[in-house]
Amino acid sequence: MLKYALEHGMIDMSYVQEHVEMNKRKELLDKHPYAIWEGKDGKWRTYLIDNDGKRILKKRSSQKGIEDIVVEYYKSIEEERKKDYRFSALWESWKKNQVSYGVSNNTLAKYASDYERFFSNTDFACKDIRAINEEDITAFMIQSIKRLKLQERAGKALMSYIGGVFKHARIMRVINENPCDYVETRRFSKFYNRPVRDEEKRTVCQEDMQLLLTQLRISQEKKPEYIPSYAVELAIYTGMRIGEIVALKWDDVRENQGVIIICRSEKHDRITGEYVIEATKTGKQRQFPISEKISELLHKIKKVEMQYGFIGDFVFQNENGKLHTASVAHCIRYKCIQAGIPEKSIHALRRTLNSKLRCAGVSSVVASSLLGHTEEVNVNNYTYDISGMDYKKELIEKII
Repeated sequence: MLKYALEHGMIDMSYVQEHVEMNKRKELLDKHPYAIWEGKDGKWRTYLIDNDGKRILKKRSSQKGIEDIVVEYYKSIEEERKKDYRFSALWESWKKNQVSYGVSNNTLAKYASDYERFFSNTDFACKDIRAINEEDITAFMIQSIKRLKLQERAGKALMSYIGGVFKHARIMRVINENPCDYVETRRFSKFYNRPVRDEEKRTVCQEDMQLLLTQLRISQEKKPEYIPSYAVELAIYTGMRIGEIVALKWDDVRENQGVIIICRSEKHDRITGEYVIEATKTGKQRQFPISEKISELLHKIKKVEMQYGFIGDFVFQNENGKLHTASVAHCIRYKCIQAGIPEKSIHALRRTLNSKLRCAGVSSVVASSLLGHTEEVNVNNYTYDISGMDYKKELIEKII
C-alpha cells in the first residue's frame, strides 16, 4: 500500500523524510540529561561529556545552535556503538586493503587458511583491538606456539599478521599507537618447536639419487613420450623450482651462451583453479650454466618432442600442450616408488643440489645466486650435510 502511494504521488517522500528527522531530533534531545538554557548574555548553554568522562560547558548564540550540538553529539555516540572494533573485524578490513594492493588469489587463500589456523575460535580474535596491549599479544603468542606446536617460521608469520592488523588499525585512527612495537619476541621465541634437522627426509642421498636417475632413464627408454620424467631429471641437474621447470621456454635455453635463463614460473590459483605464468618467486631472473648432462638432456627432449609432434614454445609439453606442476609432482613421487626409495619432492632435489654445492666448498653467495634465493634462506633452509661417512673418515685421517 505504501509502495503504491509513493509510486502514484499520493505521499510526498520529502515530507516523510523531514518528519522522520524531526522525530529523531526530538528523541535525541529528550534523552539529554542536562538543561538547555539561555544566559543573561543571550547565549544558549548546556553540558556534554568529553572522552575523559568530564562534564564540559557548551554555548551557542541560538537555541537551535545549541540543540544542533546536542543532536550531533548523540548521533556520533550511536554511530560509534555500531562500529566493530574486534580484532576479527579489523582483520577483515586489513584483508580488504591487501586486495586493493593487488595481492594474488593464492595469497588471499593463505590468509583464509592461516586465520582459521591461528585466530579462529580464540578469545584474542573477539577482543576489542583498542584494549589489547603488548602483554596480551605476548600471552597470545605463547599460547598459540604451545597449542599449535609452532616452529619459528610459523611463529614469525603469526606475529607478522598481528603486526599488520595493528598497523592498519593505527592508520585508520582506531588506535593511537601500535602495541606490537613494544612486544619483546625473546619472551616467546624460547617456546618454539625446534625439530632436529633431518637431512635424510629433506634431501636425497647419493645411492637413492642414482636409483632415481636409473628409474627415470628406464621410463624414458620404455615410454619416451612421457615428458614429466625429463622434467624431473632437469630438476636434479639444476635445482629449479617446479613452477620454473614447467614455465621454461626454448627461447630461455641459450646454448650459444652456455646458460639457461630462468625468468618465469607457473602458479596454481587456489581460488579459480587456473594455472598462470608469472615472474619467479623472487621476481628476479637468474642464469644457470648448461653442463654437458643438461645439454644432452635438452637435445633428447627436443628430439622426442619433434618425433611425437609435441611442438610449442615450452620445453616440457605433450599432446595436451604445456605440462603443469601437478604432473611433474606426481611423476617424481611415482618414480621414487618404482625405484624403491622414500618418496621425495622436487624441492628435495633443490635442497640436495644446494647441499652438494655447499659441501663441495661453493660459497653461499654463489649457491644462492644459482638457486634463486637469499643467502640467509640458503644457509637456514637449503644447506645440509650430505657427505658420506667414508668422505668424513678420509678428512679425519688427513687431519690426524
